Amino acid sequence: MPELPDVETFKRYLDATSLHQPIKSVEVRSAYVLKRVSERELGRQVKGRSFESSCRHGKHLFVRTDRDLWLRLHFGMTGSLEYLKGQRRAPKDTRVLFCFANHSRLAYRDQRKFGEIGLSKDVDEFLRKRALGPDALEINLSQFKWIFKKHRATVKKIFLNQKLIAGIGNIYADEILFRTRIHPATQASALKEKTITKLFRATRHILKKAIDAQADADRMPKSWLLPGRGKGGKCPRCGRLLKSSKIGGRTAWFCAYCQERAS
Repeated sequence: MPELPDVETFKRYLDATSLHQPIKSVEVRSAYVLKRVSERELGRQVKGRSFESSCRHGKHLFVRTDRDLWLRLHFGMTGSLEYLKGQRRAPKDTRVLFCFANHSRLAYRDQRKFGEIGLSKDVDEFLRKRALGPDALEINLSQFKWIFKKHRATVKKIFLNQKLIAGIGNIYADEILFRTRIHPATQASALKEKTITKLFRATRHILKKAIDAQADADRMPKSWLLPGRGKGGKCPRCGRLLKSSKIGGRTAWFCAYCQERAS
């Protein structure tokens, strides 16, 4: 599932390929991904305009047209973007195709169709309505400490709650906790202030490094959990088999030896 590093990678990709090009038409191949906007309205609003800039908050990508209107993209479980030149055929899982006047196209791909495309006049208003928490790379240490001290939940569950911290999902929550040697089922109330500070720094480090690697697991450090995360995977520190457990409705992967549960 695309998380903050993936969406930041998509943002940079869109910025590098698709800005400042007049949109000739919009081809909707699956209206299922359209949220609170019809196929006709989407085409009417963006046709003849161009994408001028973009911003990201958590797992949401917002793309500004050359007037005060934002295209909102959420990538669900399998979403991505692909810029197509010339006569190259759009992939089968393309759900919406933005066709530019220079004959290139931007494909919004989503195999499982859990993603969303919508329009918004005000990004801040959208974030307020969704009650999304601060972005995981924009949150400051004071906010971070307040969240972990106030909420009675496991550390893994806090990371997964987008209304507390936006952008972190199952994979990077596990990675952050592995780096800090914290068991994912540890209660936030059991963390000392020094440990929370360590967790904050690890969050920023992991997310930035993942962005540098363009969210590609094959480019992640071998010392990370992600390359071996899953059944049969081994801890890159001690070599023991990784364990898994359901926490907050999601499967957490961890090393039971390196990540002891706080009492």
